[in-house]
Amino acid sequence: MRKYHILIVIIIFLIPGCKSNKTPEQLKVIFYQNKDKLDLFANILQKDAKLDSIFSHRTEEQGFTFADIKQTYPSIYNLLVSAGITEASSHRSIFPRKWYFLKTNWPNEYPIYLSYDPIDSIRTAKGYYDKDEVSNETWGLADHWLMFRLVKYKPYKQ
Repeated sequence: MRKYHILIVIIIFLIPGCKSNKTPEQLKVIFYQNKDKLDLFANILQKDAKLDSIFSHRTEEQGFTFADIKQTYPSIYNLLVSAGITEASSHRSIFPRKWYFLKTNWPNEYPIYLSYDPIDSIRTAKGYYDKDEVSNETWGLADHWLMFRLVKYKPYKQ
């Protein structure tokens, strides 16, 4: 009987620690809770003309690192980590602007990504929603941000 009591106590303590998958609405709440941190990240790096691009990389010893951000902008690095960002990359488009892709560790069955584009579009408008033929979903979050859930890579059509 004592074994069952110990097992029940262990289960009670483990259940709240388990990460359950979040619904899209819950994921949006997580985004808006971290929006100030993410905006600060994007605004500072957009203004840095010397920083051409960022790419994160993973090592078993260090976890993930943004070599150029961790050293040059340690406070931004800490903001990203505290917001649940596990990977990041930036890209230049044809125009002189940088846009960012951020992978989160937010609990979901599929990876959740954020994208920042300095030019607002229909896709970044709050309330925008799209689901493609392989079930990838995109939500507009406003102010240059969108969130997407990557279910499956779809073939690129030319």
